[in-house]
Amino acid sequence: MTNEKTPDRRVRRTKQRLNDALESLIIEKGYDKITVQDLIDRADIGRSTFYAHYETKDDLLVSWTQLAEDMDLHMAQEQTNAESIVPSLALFRHLGEYHRLYRAMIGGGGIDIVTEMIHSRLLHHATFELERRAEANRHTSIPIEVRAGFLASSLLALLTWWLDNDMPYPPESMDEMYQELTRTTQAPGK
Repeated sequence: MTNEKTPDRRVRRTKQRLNDALESLIIEKGYDKITVQDLIDRADIGRSTFYAHYETKDDLLVSWTQLAEDMDLHMAQEQTNAESIVPSLALFRHLGEYHRLYRAMIGGGGIDIVTEMIHSRLLHHATFELERRAEANRHTSIPIEVRAGFLASSLLALLTWWLDNDMPYPPESMDEMYQELTRTTQAPGK
């Protein structure tokens, strides 16, 4: 039984080293400038080991679930209220805490794959919350998918602006601004 678990541990350790290498290199150089050689040098693994797990650096990035899991965790921890569909305060706080990484990933020169993943998560969350709130849907003729798309896209744009401008306002102020900007979309009939 010990022999069966050893390769799993090695695989997990190798993947963690590659994830750590990817994160540090994104912060240092930006994703576009990273090569597979950079990744294997930083992770201190062989080229064949890298290619045993991933075909390209994009495959490594796509498999990097920590980013998505962290976002989901922070969104789940913030209770949405009657006026808030997307837990924006949690996201501003989370992105603020890891601003160097997120700025490199979704800022002006961000990574399309990551931006699309974040948008997808925000869209899913907004759609779920809007569908759950049947009462709010009766006060508007705007379809849920349109409202959810607007909320997700506007929050992503505001998060990107905030990171690109060196976070000129604290997370709480950004959340208040987002809530005010989207109030009529989030709480129709008020």
